[in-house]
Amino acid sequence: MSSDGGSFGHVGVHVGTDWTVRCNTYSGHAPILNIGAASTTVALCMAGEQPSAEFVQFARALADAAQQFATEAERLHAEAQAVERVRADSKAASEAA
Repeated sequence: MSSDGGSFGHVGVHVGTDWTVRCNTYSGHAPILNIGAASTTVALCMAGEQPSAEFVQFARALADAAQQFATEAERLHAEAQAVERVRADSKAASEAA
């Protein structure tokens, strides 16, 4: 596959308990963000030699979307824990009666 300098590709990763996230930084070039799940790793890096304003904009949008992703995951986790507490309390009350 060839590119005229634009972005290309599509990857879907189902993340379980065996994940990794790492940002490698270097003094000579832009960082590389590695997202891993089991034996699959997705690496994000910029095209070209020098960071452009568009790359910086992408990096900021990525950080914002990752924050939104984390906030939603935390919300769903808290809801699931609340449901489990209600179930546990209800079971305990039934067993005590």
